[in-house]
Amino acid sequence: MRLWNAIKADMLFQFKQGFYFVYVFVAVMYLVMLSFLPEKIFLIATPLIVFSDPSVLGLFFIGGIILLEKGQGVLTVLVVSPLRTSEYIIAKVLSLGFISVLAATAITFFSGYQQVNWFVMVASAMLTSAVFTFSGIMINAGCSTVNQYLLKTIPWMLLLTLPCIALVGFPGSWVFTAVPSVAALRLMLGAYWGIGWVEALLLIVYLAGVNFLLLKWAVRIFENKIVFQE
Repeated sequence: MRLWNAIKADMLFQFKQGFYFVYVFVAVMYLVMLSFLPEKIFLIATPLIVFSDPSVLGLFFIGGIILLEKGQGVLTVLVVSPLRTSEYIIAKVLSLGFISVLAATAITFFSGYQQVNWFVMVASAMLTSAVFTFSGIMINAGCSTVNQYLLKTIPWMLLLTLPCIALVGFPGSWVFTAVPSVAALRLMLGAYWGIGWVEALLLIVYLAGVNFLLLKWAVRIFENKIVFQE
């Protein structure tokens, strides 16, 4: 019940802050851009756009949310409230993941992309958003302004995204699947280009395990370096 109430509160906060309206605008811009692309490029660009969307949302929005709530004294109240830190973080991850799934679904559906594995696409969007949201929470440690946070995200974003180049293909490139962002992109591409159920299941289980570990790490950092950071 506490978790569900926290999720509803986060979704209401995000709605009031205009997150949903921003993503309607962003989705429309993506759809306009995709409509002008030749078919061969369209087939490649669509899954890449859908993958990058939850990545940016999870990494950049969570920093601003936490800094805003800290300035409003929400984190101080969290210390004495019955809501656990893990529940607070999970609510953030799920509420932002919900926006990611909505955006990914809308872009894919209205773009007219054919033969999409919707289950794999939704799973990839949610798991990708979670990886980057957890990362954003940990990056937030030690930041007191949005500018500080944005500067800290640059090396992390490069660290998470550059290994994705391995999917272009070269000897031994499969090793990079151990990088969560690469595994997430491989799963997303599979949703559009085709993927075996065994491979999809293994990638989903792997990413779920990574997110579980990131949750544990994020809770520790959040309690030690964000809530009591002064």
